[in-house]
Amino acid sequence: MRTSRLPLAALLTSLAACTVNGPREPAPEPSPTATAPTATAPTATAPTATAPTATAPEPSPTATAPTTAAPTAPPTSSAPPAQAPGDEVLLGSWSSAACAPRKYERVFSFVKDGSFTAEDRVSPCPPKVACVWSGIVHHKGTFKRSGDTIALSVAETSQGRGAQPFPATLAVDPKTGVPAETGEDGKRCPYQR
Repeated sequence: MRTSRLPLAALLTSLAACTVNGPREPAPEPSPTATAPTATAPTATAPTATAPTATAPEPSPTATAPTTAAPTAPPTSSAPPAQAPGDEVLLGSWSSAACAPRKYERVFSFVKDGSFTAEDRVSPCPPKVACVWSGIVHHKGTFKRSGDTIALSVAETSQGRGAQPFPATLAVDPKTGVPAETGEDGKRCPYQR
């Protein structure tokens, strides 16, 4: 009986393996093949969807002509003339360690398009330490130089405790072109590269 059971068990196991593997083995082979046709089917569907979209772009060439006219408009050319002569000296990053009552570093970065970013490094988070707040207040905006003054227009400011008021203007040393912040005591605090 053992002999009978063993061949029957082996037969059932083989049969079960064939039954399980039979449908599964052909399925993986058609799956890659089916994947390619599936990709082809959506591709075929996409052109069908593209065909109605192609119908919509027919009016678009008419819309493209006005779009072509829009870039020719002078607003793009008006941005570079906004810079005053000598602004090139300001471009790049500048930092000031402190300026009464500010006791932390402030870093400005001036860009050719008339924009700036600034960081008030109130209490920077040390390297390799997890902090709830970075300790840096970020400012973004535009600047415009007029003579020996840089007018700052802030568009965005992040939140943070301990930051001193952000200046509305910076002075420019007429001889060196170096920007400076005027402290509470009236003294100028020059920025450095």
